[in-house]
Amino acid sequence: MLRPKETGGIILKKYIQFIGFLVIILYGCAPDPVKIEEESFETIDEPKTVEKQEIMNDESELVKSQFVPMLEAVNNNNEEGFLEFQNSENSLFYKEQKRWIEEAVFKKQQGYTFSVNIGEVNLMSSDKGIIELIVNMKYQDKGTQNKVIYSIVKLKNKWVIDDVPFKKISEGNIAVLYVSDMEEQALTVLREASDIVHLYNNEFGWDPKDVTIKLYDSREQVSATIPWIGLTGWNETGESLKLMIEPSASYSTLAHELGHNMLSDFSNDNVSLYIQEGFATLLEHVVEKDADGKPVINLNNLPYREQKLLSNRDLVFLSIDDLNKLDYNNTFGIYGLGFLLTDYLIKTQGFDKFMTMVKELMNEPYIDSRSEHKLQILSERTTKAIEKVYGSTDQLSDGYINYFTKKN
Repeated sequence: MLRPKETGGIILKKYIQFIGFLVIILYGCAPDPVKIEEESFETIDEPKTVEKQEIMNDESELVKSQFVPMLEAVNNNNEEGFLEFQNSENSLFYKEQKRWIEEAVFKKQQGYTFSVNIGEVNLMSSDKGIIELIVNMKYQDKGTQNKVIYSIVKLKNKWVIDDVPFKKISEGNIAVLYVSDMEEQALTVLREASDIVHLYNNEFGWDPKDVTIKLYDSREQVSATIPWIGLTGWNETGESLKLMIEPSASYSTLAHELGHNMLSDFSNDNVSLYIQEGFATLLEHVVEKDADGKPVINLNNLPYREQKLLSNRDLVFLSIDDLNKLDYNNTFGIYGLGFLLTDYLIKTQGFDKFMTMVKELMNEPYIDSRSEHKLQILSERTTKAIEKVYGSTDQLSDGYINYFTKKN
């Protein structure tokens, strides 16, 4: 009775083993999904990737060729042709690019050698990419090759430039745009700019609508976007405040540049360039942090700057009439003597009277161009305001020259 059960068990056991053997064989013959995926990536997808890259490279060269008319527009001083390649939907950038081509034309009229070339073009998709522009400038014995990377976008079947590929942080009416890996600097600039605007509001009643600060990681990028031979900061009404900033110098630089913003707002952008730079330079030296890290104005810092200028062997004092005739390239006259005149006005008669003079210019019409393009008009308007508030410019000139001659 037990024997048949054993036989059946053996048969069943062998059957199960046989089925298991078949399963093993069949499983061994089945394709390994992971292995096939790897193989297909190597043998099928990789050629497609290479082919796609070649297509993107060809497309990049095609896009590059589409910007050639923009270069020709620069060469031909064709503002309209140049602006066709700028993103008009980005209003602040478009305004700055309008000023860019105006500056390029102006520089050539001043005797600059000027040209623009295209470097690399890289596409990230069918409607987005980046383009490198190389701006070559030379004036007398000075020359530079400045480079900037811009975003490009395809709008209505046309590729256009759309500013540097910035990231953005903001607080209230202040926005800081910055290039990659500058987040820490951007946060510092945002905090310090907010503090300085608050100081200027308390001291002078300045309440700006919007302040946009663009941070760059090189002097070449800032200069290329102006365009200028070489600078680390730029500020004009209707444009962003552009900076290439070292963290240790950000506070004084912001005090200077935001001072420009304030005077432009108070005067409808009608202050002469030497007063603009003189006042901004003064703020650069007197705005500092107190023991609690809050911004204050300390006029006790002025003697150091005064003595540095007065010790210059090439120092020649100029009257207000002669300051009005200075070319914008005369940096010592514009910045140095402009500072001494402004310093004298503020130390002898106070900030309030100085701001009263500045605000007299609000009644003059706004001229939509950069300061160096309207120098003579601004100087004439500022002279009238000075005479109305302070009196004779001849007496004022004698006053500031005698004041610093005695100090020297």
